[in-house]
Amino acid sequence: MDLATCSGPIYIGKRQVRQVVFTSNRAGFETHDKMAKGYVAPMKEILPKKAECPEPSTSLSFLQQLGDEKITPEQELEICEQLRRAALSSQAALLVKHQAVARLLDAAAKMGEARDGLRKAALQCLCCLAAGRELDDEDGKEHSIRPSAADARQQLRSALEPTFLKKLGQLCKDHAGSLSQLAHLLGYCQEIEDTEALAVLHRALESQEEVQRAGLAALTAICDNRRRLGAQGAAVVPSQSLLKCLEAALHSSHQELVQALLAEVFALFADDEDRPQNMQVDLPELGLRILEPFLQSEEPLLRCNGLAGLSCLLAAKAKAAKVLQLSAAPLTAMLKALGEPGEGRAQEHAAEALILAASDVSTRQRWIEGEGIEVILNALSEERGKDRSFVDAKLVAVLAIMAAHEKSVRDEVFDRVDFMMELRFAMEMAMKRTMAANGPEEKRQARRLCCALLESFAMLSIHGEFKELLSKSKKTLVALQDLAKEEDFEDKALSFFYAMLIHNLCRSREDKQRIKTGNAMIDDLSADDFKALEEFYERMPAEARPQRNGEVDAGDKALAQKMRAWCLQRKGDSGPAPVVLKLCRAASNGSVQSKVLAAESLRLLCQDQSHRKFVAASGGLRTLLELAEEPKAMEPARQALAQILISTNPMLLQYHEQLNAVRPLLQMFSSSNELYQFEGAMAFTNLLTSSEELRTYALQSGAWNLCKDLLFSDNEQVQCAGLEVLCNLTLSPEVLERFADGKAEVELQLLGAFCQSEDLRSSVAASGALAMLADCPEVAEQIASCPHCIKGLLHLLEQKEPPLQHRAMVLATSLVETEAEAKDVILKKVKERRKLGFSSVEAQGLAESLG
Repeated sequence: MDLATCSGPIYIGKRQVRQVVFTSNRAGFETHDKMAKGYVAPMKEILPKKAECPEPSTSLSFLQQLGDEKITPEQELEICEQLRRAALSSQAALLVKHQAVARLLDAAAKMGEARDGLRKAALQCLCCLAAGRELDDEDGKEHSIRPSAADARQQLRSALEPTFLKKLGQLCKDHAGSLSQLAHLLGYCQEIEDTEALAVLHRALESQEEVQRAGLAALTAICDNRRRLGAQGAAVVPSQSLLKCLEAALHSSHQELVQALLAEVFALFADDEDRPQNMQVDLPELGLRILEPFLQSEEPLLRCNGLAGLSCLLAAKAKAAKVLQLSAAPLTAMLKALGEPGEGRAQEHAAEALILAASDVSTRQRWIEGEGIEVILNALSEERGKDRSFVDAKLVAVLAIMAAHEKSVRDEVFDRVDFMMELRFAMEMAMKRTMAANGPEEKRQARRLCCALLESFAMLSIHGEFKELLSKSKKTLVALQDLAKEEDFEDKALSFFYAMLIHNLCRSREDKQRIKTGNAMIDDLSADDFKALEEFYERMPAEARPQRNGEVDAGDKALAQKMRAWCLQRKGDSGPAPVVLKLCRAASNGSVQSKVLAAESLRLLCQDQSHRKFVAASGGLRTLLELAEEPKAMEPARQALAQILISTNPMLLQYHEQLNAVRPLLQMFSSSNELYQFEGAMAFTNLLTSSEELRTYALQSGAWNLCKDLLFSDNEQVQCAGLEVLCNLTLSPEVLERFADGKAEVELQLLGAFCQSEDLRSSVAASGALAMLADCPEVAEQIASCPHCIKGLLHLLEQKEPPLQHRAMVLATSLVETEAEAKDVILKKVKERRKLGFSSVEAQGLAESLG
């Protein structure tokens, strides 16, 4: 029986795989937990490849004979073997139903050294009955427990009460085989609070290697079963019995199993959701109490186990990084592992612990003060040739995070090593490990490195000097483009760091961010008012200006443009841009902060009109439609969406995308930001040309009144954009009916007034709307009866611009067909204008047709 082996650290927990979120104002880190799947492989019995299974009736007969005083121990041993074969076939449910559990326990509990072999066989058979996890044939993963196994476990829990278990433990303690089987059995049916069960497992953990292995597997299974219960499981407290087991486990040479156990235990300790006050656990203090003796040990095995435990502790919860502030032992152990050659696995654990702890600001500071930078640089400078390891890649990731901590460290790193080459090596190693990963743990390890590298890039890319170096390193940019696969963005922390990286790369010092100050008077200022406030501060004497905190130079606009162009690079002449594609994936799967950063990034990418088609073709449009519904991301998302729709033929959009764009664009009309209103109206004008169905949907969504409100704006460009929207809406039958029924007097007056506007675009839009409306005879009568419209038409006939002349004559041709009194005035004006001549050929032809 065995727990599947794995290489490298295992990170599991009920909710304990942390998500690190680096706040945009550089104030620190926030941590969040998420559900994570632990990996504990099913315990399997090593059996003969061919074993003849008895018939069900024969199995029941064997079961009845078990315990009969007339049979010899040898015969009982054979009976146990036959029952085991039956349990492993399809007869487990039959045996459990006929009290096999009680009979086998009775056989195992009989006294006498001569019965050790029988005891082992009986316990082995019980393990077969209790194992029973069903397997999926395709992926081999464990799923639900078979009903017969669940029944067997329930019977075992009832039967193995403390007194009986103590007796059974005493009988097994001197026989390795029996103790191994008993340990495995406890893994199926006991709880982590069962003191007597922990006593048996402690005895197993202090026994020979084979028994240790069984004890480790059993205790891990107990913890795994509790973790799988999620919120339904009781909170785990560090009892004295459990701590003794952990101490014994940390002495074991089965390092993979020790690590799996510690990952499970620390995950349970770290789960503080709904934990009662009297059961609260100080995770850093508890972790130090468990691990410190091993971290201080001079014996390589024990120190390696201590470092493995440290990586598991740090993975359980971000606040566990405080352990590095409570004692010098963890930092000393990591330094020793990294600084001495031949540490092997200990170096891997130390590097992993560094990656996990490096996100904490105070930890980074202590590491820098403890000459940790020198240790990493020395480790990386060792001659390894082409045989550089995964540990080196982790160290590069840590070094990059440290370099972002402060300028002095950054200068030292850039001066001592070819930093871009080291980053490129680490990214290539991460991708190789990702491609070669077989099991879930190897994939998790590769993803952890990818996440750390993206974190370091995100932190460094705040600085323009780093972006300048990066822009000149083409090979590093290629490696960065390939870093992380699409499925890696299931990790919310990775998604956040990727979104933050792209946002930092696309920003320049001119793209300032409004950071909430907590002062409502400042936070509620509009963009224009805030700019005016900043200009006022600039005019103040230097000594009187408010002090600015956390300012960094993001680089000039030309550098930002260069990085934006890189973000839109495609592989080949067609297809999506990989960076934008991954950014969209990060936005879809990421946290709210990731969505905000992705929306801001897409808005920056859309500032250049030539970039917009590449953003749309790479999934940007679909992502922006989703982000437009996220309250914190909606403003940049809607603006970027509008910019794309201004430049894109709406017929290229899918029908559902056209419909989904209506609501966010209309909501832009109500903004206090005039640029926001203008771009929304421009995009909506273009969108309305797609279909009659969309115009109907827009009207049902309140588009008419919202557009009419834009006509009262103080900004002439916003007024003009609103008129153009109204012009396109007049193509709808619903609008024609409204005008024909005389319910649009105000709109007619407005259109007539805008025909007299000095702004050419406004006049063109208003006259175009009236010309199209007048094509309907009923509406033409309403227009002819509106003094504002007639005055506007007469004004248009005096203009020299061909577009105005053309629209004026189309309108005049329709109005002279009415019975209104104004038609004579219109005909007279047309004749006067005809004598002067038209600059529009179309207008000249229409005038001649009127005689």
